[in-house]
Amino acid sequence: MKPRLTDNGIRPELDLHGCTVNEALRLARQLIIESSRRGRDSVRLIHGMSTSTPGKRTIKSALTELIESGELTLHVSGAFKSEGHMIVALRRTGNRHIPGRMTLRNIGHL
Repeated sequence: MKPRLTDNGIRPELDLHGCTVNEALRLARQLIIESSRRGRDSVRLIHGMSTSTPGKRTIKSALTELIESGELTLHVSGAFKSEGHMIVALRRTGNRHIPGRMTLRNIGHL
């Protein structure tokens, strides 16, 4: 299964099932930055239930670390974490809302 990005023009949704932890972090980081630049209010990151071996790094734990690290403070204003996904509230870094739907290509995934 490959990552999927769906976008209704309001809130992009990135399904990270099938990604490695590093690939998921790269895609999530790029989506957050690009969505903030385009004036979006939030993104939804689907990471799954994290049913791996105890002590092993998961996409869910890595995303939580990324959001809480402060690395994306310019773009992120908060996050709501749920069992299989998180909604990341964004700061608008662009001057205005840029219309149009985003694709994986927009965030550097071909």
